[in-house]
Amino acid sequence: MTRTKQSTASRDKIISAATHLFLNSHDAGKVSIEDIARKAKVSPTTIYNNFGGRKALVHVVVEKIIDNSLIKAKDIISRPLPFPGKIQLILSNKNDMAGKMPEEILKKLVHMDDEVAALIQEIYQKEIQPMWQKLIADGKAEGYVDPSLSEEAVFIYLKVVRDGFNANAALFEPAKDKINLMMELSRIMMYGFFKNDACLIPDINNRHPKTGLRSN
Repeated sequence: MTRTKQSTASRDKIISAATHLFLNSHDAGKVSIEDIARKAKVSPTTIYNNFGGRKALVHVVVEKIIDNSLIKAKDIISRPLPFPGKIQLILSNKNDMAGKMPEEILKKLVHMDDEVAALIQEIYQKEIQPMWQKLIADGKAEGYVDPSLSEEAVFIYLKVVRDGFNANAALFEPAKDKINLMMELSRIMMYGFFKNDACLIPDINNRHPKTGLRSN
């Protein structure tokens, strides 16, 4: 193995070890360079030589996690699927590592290092936001997204749904093998509980006196 390949292999081992320890530690801030070195089976000096220090390593881990998520999201967006299919896949997409969502790890790292939040925000503005803007524009062009809705409203809604998936992943396990239930959940996620003729803010001059539904 050449020196370049050896260096790359060492970096990958260190990043993998650090990510594993950060995720599985009750307090990620207490994970030391020595802990990471033992897990990666390298010397602490190797970590300093490759990353310069613990803070720099944390930032590399954050960038790696987000890059992996972006690769998956961009792959989904490039597929010949209608807008609802892409949204469903993106929102339910899990990180391969221990079945954990990327946000679980990032949340721990944000609490550990204030600069991580700024780094995530920078990546969001440069990479993630443009991706979502294009996806929403495609949804409007395909007729799935109401063109009168602002990007801000759609972003907030999708974040709420995604956070719900992350916080309650166990709730969705029983639904995996139930096609009809998954279709129902997807329908509610995309269109809500209301029937097509329901009016969330009824026209007082044209509504049913009890139900609030539009009169046909």
